[in-house]
Amino acid sequence: MPVLASVRRLLLAALVVGCFVTVGAAPAQAACSCAEAATPLMSRIKAADAVFVGTVTAVERPSPAPSAGVGAAARVFTQQVEAETVYKGRVDEPAQVVTTTPQVRPTCGLGRLVSGQRYVFLVQAASGTTAESWADDGCAGTRLATDAYVAQVEEVLGGGDPVTPPPPPPAAVLTDVDTAEPAAFGRAVAPGLALALVGLLGLVLVSWLRARRG
Repeated sequence: MPVLASVRRLLLAALVVGCFVTVGAAPAQAACSCAEAATPLMSRIKAADAVFVGTVTAVERPSPAPSAGVGAAARVFTQQVEAETVYKGRVDEPAQVVTTTPQVRPTCGLGRLVSGQRYVFLVQAASGTTAESWADDGCAGTRLATDAYVAQVEEVLGGGDPVTPPPPPPAAVLTDVDTAEPAAFGRAVAPGLALALVGLLGLVLVSWLRARRG
């Protein structure tokens, strides 16, 4: 009997522990359901403000996120991205910025992206920033740019367009300015006076010849 009672107590304790583990894990899993494969890619593409492929060139240290809560969820990673192909949205130049949140529950963030890796970015326009700044809260659909994932995106959005840098500004054209001093008044009118004098002498000579013949 003492042995049977001990076994019952052990079974009861195990059942209680199991209940706590199950109940505690359920909310966290439910909170991260958006990151699971159950969300169709089509839905994520429709919800995204921009879809493009790019390579992470640098990752800045975590910084507090504006209007966020307290703790790890209030910090974000800022990635510098070199965009190469755009499928959706306005991505006018290669240099882009993408922010992500830490991989802590219940935020389901992407965490720090890997510098040098190519990703397919399904992102939202970051509020209060420029058009070249984007955000993924872990539910948008940003993933490594594997051939399979790129093919899935292109099945929906087509082949995309290359992201080209803006043309350089036109080169300035310099025009030489004549800095020579203006000619003196006498030098400027001398040719005209000479012509007038020659004409006057001619008239005098013609008049003299006529008078002599008459």
